[in-house]
Amino acid sequence: MIVSQKNINEFLANTNDFFVTSDTWFGRTNIIQIAKRPFKDINEMNNKLIKKWNSVVTKDDVVFHLGNFAWDPITSENVLRKLNGTIIFLPSNNDTTLYECKTANISQESILLLNKFDVVLCHWPMKNWPGKDTGTVHFHGHEVYTNDTVLVQGCNVINTCTDFWDYKPIQYTTIKSIIEYKS
Repeated sequence: MIVSQKNINEFLANTNDFFVTSDTWFGRTNIIQIAKRPFKDINEMNNKLIKKWNSVVTKDDVVFHLGNFAWDPITSENVLRKLNGTIIFLPSNNDTTLYECKTANISQESILLLNKFDVVLCHWPMKNWPGKDTGTVHFHGHEVYTNDTVLVQGCNVINTCTDFWDYKPIQYTTIKSIIEYKS
């Protein structure tokens, strides 16, 4: 289902927190080598990622997935059935399989502004975003090879690739605490 900014605001209306992640790549065999993931095969990776996800996300939580969810439509559908939370996808160019899933909530926007949280979400890292000069945090994915974009040069830029957060979604409030500590 394609969701609008209004739908997303409704998902967030009764919460003061959410989770964010990206680049899980469920079902993509060569991501183990590409990202040097500590799994012996794709089944172990998929199962551990699902277990870690569900260890922090409850059925009532909201999760933003910022692209590169799964490699194929069958894996997408199977994994979606197993994950906790209301998941909102900001798809990358590699997420065409999500459009075949009946249960996927896909944002119609590629850049989301969550004014309530002072956050901008996008799959790709941006050099400039709305509110950058006033402290708005920019969450992005895409850069599975490097974690150099976490708090670069004092900017509030956070790489949400699952590889850098113990293979599980990270809470918004945790990120805000990190930023406040570093400031």
